[in-house]
Amino acid sequence: MNFPGYCVRLAKLRYRISPLHSGYILVAFIVVAALVEGYVSYTGFKAETDRELTIFSDMVAKNLQRSVQEADVILRHVAVAFDNEQWLGYGGRGLQSDDFKALQESSPEVAEVFLMGSDSTLIRKRGKVMEQKQGGEVSTEFDFFRVHRDSSDAGLFVSDPFLDWASGEMSFVVSRRLNHSDGRFAGIVGARFAASKIEGLVGGLLSGKPFAVLLCKTNGRVLARHPFSEQALGLDVSADPGLVHALLTKPVLGEDGQPLPGNPDHVVEVVSPVDQALRLASFSWIGNLPMLVGVSTREDDLTERWLGRLQWIGITSLLAVVIVLLLLRTIQLQLHKIQREKRRLETITDAVRDPWLILDEDGTIIRANPAARRELCLPEAKEDWSNALNSERSVLACLPILDGAPVKQQCRRYDGSVFPAEVSAARLQWQGRAMIMLQLHNVEERERYQASLMRQAYCDEVTGLPNRVLLAERMARGLVAAKRYGYFCGLLFIDLDHFKRVNDSLGHAGGDALLRKVGDRIKEIARHSDTTARFGGDEFVIFLDRISGRSEAVKCAQRVLDAFEEPVLINDRHLVVSATVGVALFPADGETPEQLLKNADAAMYEAKSRGRKRIGFYGRETGQRIERHLELDMALRSALERQEIWVAYQPIVDARSGEVVKAEALLRWTHPTLGVVRPDEFIAIAEENGSILDLGAWVLQEACNLSREFKARSGRSLRVSVNVSAAQFKDSDLPRIVDRALRRAGITAEELELEMTESVLVSHAEAVHARIDGVKQLGISLALDDFGTGYSSLSYLTHFPFDTLKIDRAFVSRLPGHPPSLELTKAIVAMAKSLNLKVVAEGVEDDLQATTLRDMGCEHLQGYLFGRPVDRAAFLDSYCGMSG
Repeated sequence: MNFPGYCVRLAKLRYRISPLHSGYILVAFIVVAALVEGYVSYTGFKAETDRELTIFSDMVAKNLQRSVQEADVILRHVAVAFDNEQWLGYGGRGLQSDDFKALQESSPEVAEVFLMGSDSTLIRKRGKVMEQKQGGEVSTEFDFFRVHRDSSDAGLFVSDPFLDWASGEMSFVVSRRLNHSDGRFAGIVGARFAASKIEGLVGGLLSGKPFAVLLCKTNGRVLARHPFSEQALGLDVSADPGLVHALLTKPVLGEDGQPLPGNPDHVVEVVSPVDQALRLASFSWIGNLPMLVGVSTREDDLTERWLGRLQWIGITSLLAVVIVLLLLRTIQLQLHKIQREKRRLETITDAVRDPWLILDEDGTIIRANPAARRELCLPEAKEDWSNALNSERSVLACLPILDGAPVKQQCRRYDGSVFPAEVSAARLQWQGRAMIMLQLHNVEERERYQASLMRQAYCDEVTGLPNRVLLAERMARGLVAAKRYGYFCGLLFIDLDHFKRVNDSLGHAGGDALLRKVGDRIKEIARHSDTTARFGGDEFVIFLDRISGRSEAVKCAQRVLDAFEEPVLINDRHLVVSATVGVALFPADGETPEQLLKNADAAMYEAKSRGRKRIGFYGRETGQRIERHLELDMALRSALERQEIWVAYQPIVDARSGEVVKAEALLRWTHPTLGVVRPDEFIAIAEENGSILDLGAWVLQEACNLSREFKARSGRSLRVSVNVSAAQFKDSDLPRIVDRALRRAGITAEELELEMTESVLVSHAEAVHARIDGVKQLGISLALDDFGTGYSSLSYLTHFPFDTLKIDRAFVSRLPGHPPSLELTKAIVAMAKSLNLKVVAEGVEDDLQATTLRDMGCEHLQGYLFGRPVDRAAFLDSYCGMSG
């Protein structure tokens, strides 16, 4: 062989067959391979579908054969027993429940087993004797009855489908004939199969396969279908060519009723009786029974699966073609390697949103992507770009570590402005030269967002002052330092006086404006090292860090009070605002932020209780009072349920006869651990927490019940006087509550009297007047209690319809030896007489006081001289028998 000449010819052939021609040949080969794969996949899908249909048809047929055979065992057992005369007419032992139970457990498709007489009367059903009816319960028109009646050798018969009238289910019956001992027709025994239960059995066997199953007789009648279709049951499909083929190719069965090996498997085309769709079906005989099972799938489903496979083949082939073309393109691009590298790098850098710069080893800018040009305000002409590191317009002060982590630096734009950025640098080979790629990520927006989040987390939204979170952190740091170095700290808890009035008059917008002005004033007062915070609502806090002692805290607190001397201008209105300040010191009043805040708050409320616009200091007594107040508050809420609250009654006697004519109901509380709690202490707490309403209603009902029992035991009426608080008079339901108490106790309005103090009239005059009118309409008597110790406004006696005036014990206790008290008491009694008011004197403790008051004309007396307050049982025992 001439080797050099061969190489020349091969080289010429190589140039004649270009890479493009080779690509065409490879593409054609891929297309042919795709067509072959499509054909092979279709035949594979078809064979797989045929195999699955055959397997599932055999499996469903075997399961149905098992169910029918198990039912036939019971039927044969019944038939044999009948032949042996174990069933005699209607008096035999019948079907046993155990028989049906065993069948039901093994074959749940059997809905029931029944026994029918020769006159078509249903004798037994599931072991129960059925009542005979005229004409029988089962019509002789059913084919299973006629066949067995007319033929003695019918054997096991499968009926056509029918609608069972008792259960409402489409069903069919498998039955056997019963004969008398002489061979005469005695009836039948049958098992009813429900089409719905067979459908359930088939559904379980298919395990989600999208197959349809048809159960039919050899005469073409459909017995059951999965999925269930009521319109298909009972249809005649004997004309379907696929079914005819299945009937003609019945397999050869062995002695056990199973097909022998070598029988051909056939999948035929049938038309669905439900949707008239063309389906691929495999039929299997159910043993030797005259029934077939057909498992089918839509031919369109097979086609869809194949088309899906074909689509995948097409996509794969297309990808292969694309890959081939890409490879060809890659080979061509290798000739232009430098140009492609440059173009790729430019495309990448231009597409990145962050600024990218390519620098030479000296720091001169060689290339910048559009983002870098915009961010750094670079000139249009590249000749005007200066050195990024060493020039008057340098972008960076220094270059970060090459191939290292990003470093935060201040970057300079060409216009002189700066911005924070995360800068990273990497080595790069570009255009055959060693370069540096510089990436800048602007974090200015992120820092603004983080600062906004910090403001939201640590600053108050209205005033801009630090909130509770920031206050707690600064206090914790300050107290740790104070413990370490041994200096003092202080806390001022500031609460605006009557802030609610501003909100009510100016609205929430005006209230917020006031809070901002107040916050600015307090912040001006505080030192630079202190922390001024809004604690919540109208409360502010100043944390005094590093103070010399108590005197410095007092000076700062006084500056707070002085700051409110000048009115605050809100919406062209000058508001006079005052504040109350509570002071707590570290470490004397607390060593943690929580303790200082709690104790300063307690000191502030203690100061408010003594009058507003003042400074309060935390002390041991303050803490004990607050703790007792909280303890009583919590205990009082459930004291009534625990039956710790009870009512004491003190008699009120007629000044002349000494007869008990009234009783005042007095609330008492005996705590299991605190002992007896003073009424003035816990009633004030009840008014604060709102429990006074429930207590008042309960006392009112108890007092009415006492009046009823007193009258029942003594035969005399007793007026019971009940104190009513301001909160009860503010309650619009007071008249209804009083009326309900009277009706429940069954007493008259004359046997109840309500007492109130002057303080109720002062604070809620209009509301009280409306409630008093409602109470007076019921006929209730009203008494003004503690007259002379409060405002003692005479206008109340004319403005409100009082019936009784009660003189306070402060005057009575000094009689008769204190002339001013004696004259004032005389004047009160004379005034009451002129206004036609009854007078009750409280606190009478000796006979001289009683005589003096009686001589003045006082009608009723009350005090220890006549009886101390006692509980209901003691009061009834002591005073029910008393008379004038």
